[in-house]
Amino acid sequence: MKKINKKYKALIFDVDGTSVVHIPDALPSKKLVAAIARAQKKVFIGIATGRPYYNVKHIIENMGLTGPCIVNNGAQIIDALTGKVLYEQLMADADVSAVCSVAFALKIPLLLNTGKEDVEINEMTKFAGQIYGAWGFTAVEEEIADLFINQVSNIPTIVAHKTPSHMNSKFYIVVVHTNATKLHGVLEVSRFLNIKTEDIIGVGDGDNDFPLLMACGLRVAMGNAVEGLKEIADYVAPSVFEDGLVDVIDRFVLNSK
Repeated sequence: MKKINKKYKALIFDVDGTSVVHIPDALPSKKLVAAIARAQKKVFIGIATGRPYYNVKHIIENMGLTGPCIVNNGAQIIDALTGKVLYEQLMADADVSAVCSVAFALKIPLLLNTGKEDVEINEMTKFAGQIYGAWGFTAVEEEIADLFINQVSNIPTIVAHKTPSHMNSKFYIVVVHTNATKLHGVLEVSRFLNIKTEDIIGVGDGDNDFPLLMACGLRVAMGNAVEGLKEIADYVAPSVFEDGLVDVIDRFVLNSK
């Protein structure tokens, strides 16, 4: 109850499956955008997403966010108003090569995020350059996603996740540097804002949101979240299809519930 009744200073939430539904080109509901506008008068509001900035910029603008946003799964923090990079963590070239090799062997089409675009890799060749992360642009069966994660798990300087897709039972894979998780993003944002992480509410739905919730003082899982996330949550909100994030804002920021 102490966590539930506490006055928080920031709310950081995931995008796909949390603030927008898993549908291509989806935008936040008008109800959520209005709730965010009200909440920003009281606390900092930000996102922590696996998407690269250029793929989520329109959603940031639609929400009217004004501060640091965690993108690329934590590999970058971007200022919402200026687009300036506030923090970044690149993958090592050798790790990129190793990840591409495993993806190629498993026939998982892979994209490498350069910070400006996604580069498709179709051959098992070494790639050197500025790479923030890798992700599978085609959703695969969970068994294949788990196999990929298992095979790259021996690389000590990367972390791999699977995230739900809009297709039932299929998942996307995401790979970043070990210092580029949503947890690292929250720690950096807390420094920028000069607030304690215990004063932050974290909201998510997928496997890659475990670090986000673990970094925050109040852990909230969406009703559509994976079961493991619900197990560590202090509160389970309604699903994204029921505007569960609006419920979170009303309950813990605006305190109207």
